[in-house]
Amino acid sequence: MFIQTSFWQWWLLLGILSVSANDVSPPHILFIMADDMGHNDVSYHGSDQISTPNLDALATRGTILKQYYSEAICTPARTALLTGKYPMRTGMQGAPLANSEDRGIPLTEKLLPAHLKDIGYDTHLVGKWHLGMASKQLLPQYRGYDSHYGIRGGGVDYLTYHSVQQWPDGTLLFGLDFFDNDIPQITEERYVVDALTDRAIEIIFGHNSSTPLFLHYTSCAPHAGNAGGALQPPLYKKLGSRHVANSDRRLYAEVVRHLDYSVGRLVRALADKGILHNTLIVFVSDNGAPTTGMFSNWGVNLPFRGRKQTPWEGGVRVPAFIWHAALKPNVWDGLMHISDWMPTLLAAAGRKNFDEKIDGINQWPSILRGQQSPRKEVLVTVEDRDNGYAALRMGDYKLLIGNFTGVGNAYYGAEFLANKETPPDFYDSLASSEVAKVFSTLGITFDYGDVIATRKAAVVKQIDTVKDQVPCIPTPTRGCLYNLKKDPAESHDLWLRGQKIVYLMTMRLRSLWSQIVRRGPTKLNLDADPASHNYIWLTWLNNVTQETPLNEKDFFKDAPPFTVGC
Repeated sequence: MFIQTSFWQWWLLLGILSVSANDVSPPHILFIMADDMGHNDVSYHGSDQISTPNLDALATRGTILKQYYSEAICTPARTALLTGKYPMRTGMQGAPLANSEDRGIPLTEKLLPAHLKDIGYDTHLVGKWHLGMASKQLLPQYRGYDSHYGIRGGGVDYLTYHSVQQWPDGTLLFGLDFFDNDIPQITEERYVVDALTDRAIEIIFGHNSSTPLFLHYTSCAPHAGNAGGALQPPLYKKLGSRHVANSDRRLYAEVVRHLDYSVGRLVRALADKGILHNTLIVFVSDNGAPTTGMFSNWGVNLPFRGRKQTPWEGGVRVPAFIWHAALKPNVWDGLMHISDWMPTLLAAAGRKNFDEKIDGINQWPSILRGQQSPRKEVLVTVEDRDNGYAALRMGDYKLLIGNFTGVGNAYYGAEFLANKETPPDFYDSLASSEVAKVFSTLGITFDYGDVIATRKAAVVKQIDTVKDQVPCIPTPTRGCLYNLKKDPAESHDLWLRGQKIVYLMTMRLRSLWSQIVRRGPTKLNLDADPASHNYIWLTWLNNVTQETPLNEKDFFKDAPPFTVGC
């Protein structure tokens, strides 16, 4: 047996299956979001280069989400998570927010933590927000969280907590972006990942266990820091990962390993508090790794094509799993999108009759029972500015069409995967991890054969051996079509063969395109300049007035920048 399960765990499973019953306590929820982590950057996906034993222990004991889609970049991903909607419903698609931009999730949107508060949860955000900071109204503690400790914008230096941003005209803005609710943390000196983890642990130990807890831990790792120090592992630790041949990749590996170490600390805290047995732990990355280009961090998304901020699989197919002590270990092949977490977590928490008009689908029953996903399609992306393009998955097929010039259409990072020494053994590392030690106190052990089998099942396999001599690059008149079940690497274009599918999918894309809430031009405000606020990124507007995003006049009625395939 993979798991040795005691009687109380089977009883708990019955409780989960009927979690809405009056006599069953809602689960605590720890939702961990990594920042810019690639598919190839966790060892449970089959790579031995970067050791992530705590994540591996959780993943192989939980449900690995093999066909999980996020958005291609951070602000849209976080919007979809908290609203349960495709970002284009709220005008939050496309490029991420700048710290000096007067924009955020529309105030008309009720976010996931607010829904959880309605059913009795305490809600806390520890880490990165990146969904609006011009006014207090847009900050997380005014959008449903009881508290926020961390970063308001898109990223900071790991040692100084400063965010440096350059406008297109060369204007340079820089200052502190690290807060305890409204209080800037001017004297903070800890390594940023440690500061966030320490606060999350304080919240766990200070929590009243009779009330369900939603702890949203959004690490800034392994996102690159500022240009002067893009890769910053802890200074107080001896640099490990000696087997990694590429120096930059080695530094990146150490940042990832420290994030993994922090996950182990969080699981230990939940166990010491006595609530681990009834805590749902979710782990995801917000998008794929930017192997090259802006904010490159040397993460790798292979075998997928593309990188962060692209609609290729490498930008949107990311590491993801969900764990609970009573979940049966499984590699779930169901189609899932980041917008599904709102209805899924609310269902797990016992919320009945959630009838909000959203794009997210409740995946909870399917995950529990290992059944087929109810989701049949994913709007991968729409970009209504700059290039103008879209991508849609329907069933096993994926269509990409529009202007992909300069998008990042290649395969990145193979040269970073070389090892000069033998890497640590996967199973030995997992078995000696902090999570494995905690699990042993719950009577959970790991059988070698089953662990390796689970890992093998989680590896993405390329079945189609035909490869285009010249990779397909979409245009506004001629897109690319792939069967992802056979060709997850997006290397064999089926556009000419699959014209009936092309027609159906382009018509569906045109329908979705007609529903876009236009984002509008980026408006940067010099009033946000930290130099005017003692070099701190403070709010600079007293109030933000936002129109209802789904007002008829806000819809983007222009024709999409592509034609219907025929």
